[in-house]
Amino acid sequence: IPVLFVSDVAQTIAYYRDILGYDTNQDRDDWGSAQLGNATFFFRKSEGEIHPVWCFVSVEEVDDLCTELRAKGATILEAPADQPWGFRQFKLEDLNGYLLIYFRLSDGIQ
Repeated sequence: IPVLFVSDVAQTIAYYRDILGYDTNQDRDDWGSAQLGNATFFFRKSEGEIHPVWCFVSVEEVDDLCTELRAKGATILEAPADQPWGFRQFKLEDLNGYLLIYFRLSDGIQ
């Protein structure tokens, strides 16, 4: 479970809940969490510079999810596509600059 450092925990919680559809929890100003299926993220307030990373999230259906998130205003950087490493995936950037890659195994890959 990654801890992602953010400048505004409440704003991040709202984004993950309202745009990305995660169940969220924030009981302190400097900590929060978001969960969708088996994917969980913790958010911690940072006063310093944020260095975004890539987070891969396994999902059942890539294309429909991408369409849904785009309609809610998510910033989609790469549309769903089959990759040579065996994933069908799309990439989005959250409000903190973190890259979320939603993927499933491509058809025909065991």
